[in-house]
Amino acid sequence: MITSLFAQVPFDQYRVINTDDFDEAHPHICQALNSAKFQVLRGQIQHNQLDLLPCGHLSLIKLRYGYGAEVSVDPGCLEGYFLLVLPTQGKAAFHFDGRRIEVSPREAFLISPDKRFHFQASHDYEQVLLRVNRSAIDDAWCRLTAQDHAPPIFFDAVISLHSPGWQALIPMLQWVGRCANLGQGNSLAQAALLAQTEVLLATTLLLHQPHSMAAYLWPAPPPSASSAIRRAQAYMLEHLGERLPVASVASHCGLSVRRLQALFQDECRLSPLQWLRHQRLLAARLSLQTAERNEKIADVAMRYGFSHLGEFSRAYRQTFGETPQQTRKS
Repeated sequence: MITSLFAQVPFDQYRVINTDDFDEAHPHICQALNSAKFQVLRGQIQHNQLDLLPCGHLSLIKLRYGYGAEVSVDPGCLEGYFLLVLPTQGKAAFHFDGRRIEVSPREAFLISPDKRFHFQASHDYEQVLLRVNRSAIDDAWCRLTAQDHAPPIFFDAVISLHSPGWQALIPMLQWVGRCANLGQGNSLAQAALLAQTEVLLATTLLLHQPHSMAAYLWPAPPPSASSAIRRAQAYMLEHLGERLPVASVASHCGLSVRRLQALFQDECRLSPLQWLRHQRLLAARLSLQTAERNEKIADVAMRYGFSHLGEFSRAYRQTFGETPQQTRKS
């Protein structure tokens, strides 16, 4: 998804550095972003590449930094700009605002200024970065609120590719990619287009990505993903032995089926029905461990929603490494 967004962007025409010499590349990368402490944790650096496309006051950057080695990078705090991190390959662990956050091409990451962070990256890590000046966010805030001055704004760092924030960002990122080769704008019309692009991007972030001042801007706080999942899980546990289509669970939570499935995949790494089946197996195991010996295993399976004993036995053994009969004997 992230890679395809920028497939048509002519990064190679805006190459600033392309070398295996880290000492040559490092000052150019620090100049484009932040000064940073850099450490090789494992392996050997094979390549460094910096492509820098100006898009008015925005900057679209494609970066390989210490590629070939596992590295640690400590930029400290961003000064005067926000940085949207879009991994296209590999993975990294960002330490930000007291949290350790795993980042990969399955999600984007938004770093706010004045928040200290550092990260470790895998040997094959690549990323596209979008640099947005703080002044753009401040101006968009003032336009939306009719205030003269903007407060400090800190965005939630993680942007799931299933979230409303990401869905709103996709057309904006596509548009930025199309405008990137305009540079600073060679005519008044191009300059006006690039300025409006920056305004629209900043407004999209404020309206769709959770942040520290959202309560003053949004009519109501967005529903918490965690609370939606907890509600769905509680509903499924209440109906553990019943036939329960995923559409019924989604309807109970006021969500679409696609949204519910995306939330479960993000938080549980399972679909809702996979999570439900696992809970049914756990409940059946507890029942086998504590129930009377004369209760048939088929009755236990049926009570927790398994209508086919063979299917129950296979799933049980795959999950717990033993058969239901072995659990009962232990």
